[in-house]
Amino acid sequence: MPIVTVSLPRWIARFAERDYIDLSLSRVLPMAVLIGYGVLVGLVFNTGLQHPWDKVQHLVFFALLTLAIHAFFCCRLRLSAGAAMALGILGEGIQALTPHHHASLLDVAANTVGVALVVGTVVLIRSETRAALAEQADGFEPQDQLSDAPLAASPSAPSSAPSAVSSPVSST
Repeated sequence: MPIVTVSLPRWIARFAERDYIDLSLSRVLPMAVLIGYGVLVGLVFNTGLQHPWDKVQHLVFFALLTLAIHAFFCCRLRLSAGAAMALGILGEGIQALTPHHHASLLDVAANTVGVALVVGTVVLIRSETRAALAEQADGFEPQDQLSDAPLAASPSAPSSAPSAVSSPVSST
């Protein structure tokens, strides 16, 4: 599968780790499907979901959208979160201008929670991975792997085995 790369503008590249975006199908397709679904459900059709369930739909959709954008931007978390939030606010702004739709701050809040859940999860996974790699580089072995080693006798515990050192016995 061919990989197409596109250079980033300088104002974005200074925040990114690389100066290009990988436009392979595995990175573009999930985001395109989610954006298409969001446009159809959010702007074209009325799903008929009532109050608690439409917020759950916003939360799940924006969590998945953040993951898809995160894959598209090659693990640039700040760009992914910012793009997902911008799309959420833009979508609510467009809904405010279209008939038969209404913009809601609760929808924006649900979008924000979905994005925040993904950001928190990715940050947690990254920090745990870094900690595990640092421990591995230092030669640290977790405690459960050390349990297979034979235990040394404690110096304060009395030994039940006969001592190899004999004390001199006086005969008087």
